[in-house]
Amino acid sequence: MALDITDSIITSDITPENARLLPYTSGASWELSWLPSVVLTREQAVSGMALDEILSDPGTLTSDLALELAALHAAQLGLTLRDVLIRLYVRITERDNEASCRAHTPLPAA
Repeated sequence: MALDITDSIITSDITPENARLLPYTSGASWELSWLPSVVLTREQAVSGMALDEILSDPGTLTSDLALELAALHAAQLGLTLRDVLIRLYVRITERDNEASCRAHTPLPAA
C-alpha cells in the first residue's frame, strides 16, 4: 500500500479512488472522489485515502488493529466506519454500472 501525494492530487496503488485539490481555492480545500461535495483539509484528504486503502486490502479486514485504525480515520472525516463502507460500496457499484454500460454500448458506425 502506498499513497502518491502531490500538490494537487493524492492517488493510491491499490484503489481507483483519489483526492483532488479543489480548483480556485487557496490550496487548503480538498475533495475525495468517494466523498464528493465535502470540503476537506489536506490532512483529512490523506486520512480519507489511507482509510480507503485499509478497506481495499482484503488482508487487513480480519485485523482488529486495522479496523480500529480505519475507524479513527473515519472519525477524522466526521463519519462512522459503517458510513464509509456504504459510501465505498456505492462507488464500486457506480463504477461497475458504468463499465457495464460501456461494454454494452455499440460503437458509432464509421
